[in-house]
Amino acid sequence: MPAAYTYRVRQFAQAVGAWFQTEEADDGTMAGYLPPGAVILFRAMPRHDRRHALRVLHVLQARGRVEPDLLAAALLHDIGKSGQQSGIRRRAGRVRLWHRVAAVLMRAAWPSLLERIGQDSRPGSWRHPFYVQMHHAAIGASLAEQTGCSPQTVDLIRRHEDRAAAGDDPLLAALQGADNQS
Repeated sequence: MPAAYTYRVRQFAQAVGAWFQTEEADDGTMAGYLPPGAVILFRAMPRHDRRHALRVLHVLQARGRVEPDLLAAALLHDIGKSGQQSGIRRRAGRVRLWHRVAAVLMRAAWPSLLERIGQDSRPGSWRHPFYVQMHHAAIGASLAEQTGCSPQTVDLIRRHEDRAAAGDDPLLAALQGADNQS
C-alpha cells in the first residue's frame, strides 16, 4: 500500500478513535501559544481536529521546535475546516469526516469533479463543505488573523497546504512535516 494511502487510513482511524479519548489540552497549553480569541476557536473545533492539532504540536516539540508562531500554527492549521467562517456554526457549514474521505477519494480519482463541487461557497449548500475543505487554509488564516494571531502564524496557516513553498521556509517545512506525521 503506498505511503499516502497508509497515512490516510491511519488519519481516519485516529479521527474515529478521538471519540473514545479524553481531551489532553489544558488552558495552560493554550494560553502559552494562542491569544484568548484563538483559544475559543481551538475549543470550537471538532474533537478529532483538536486531537490532530495537539499531535502536530507534540511532534514539533519532540523535534525541539520552540518557535511560538510555529506552535500556534500547529494548533490552528485546520481551524478553517470547523465551519466557523460565517460566525455561525451550522451543520451544513462544518466539514464532516465523510466529506473529508470523499474529498480525498475525489482528489485521487476524479479531481475535476472535486473542483466543480468545491466551487460553491454558499453556506447551507450540500457542496459548501467541499468548498471549505478545499479552501480551509485561507479560511483558517482569516480566522486566526481576526483573533489576534501574529502575522507569521497567519501566514503559516495560510500556506500549510502549499507543498511547493516548504522549500523556501523552514518553519513551513517543519509544520508540514509534523502535520504529515500526525
